[in-house]
Amino acid sequence: MAPTNTTPVTVIARMRAKAGCEAALHDALTALVAPTRRAPGCLAYDLHTEVGEPARFWFYEVWHGSEDHAANLESPHITDFLGRSASLLDGELDVHFLNQTSRSG
Repeated sequence: MAPTNTTPVTVIARMRAKAGCEAALHDALTALVAPTRRAPGCLAYDLHTEVGEPARFWFYEVWHGSEDHAANLESPHITDFLGRSASLLDGELDVHFLNQTSRSG
């Protein structure tokens, strides 16, 4: 078996709802939380709305490794959302992958 990368990866994903689709996008994103938190390697998966921007949503994710994140992207709940996201999103998903360089505490 090939070695796997087990360096934790943080993912920040930002998106904006189309006008009139704020509640529908909120519901669709909220439905992703529970099954994703149960995914192998998921250490954190938190949905946020931007202060003063109720149409802007953010996911803060931490994964045990990049392979775990990639595997989750193939899961049915994520592929289903991505398949219908064009009808809900104003623009593209803005996704950033981060490696932690310092830790508090």
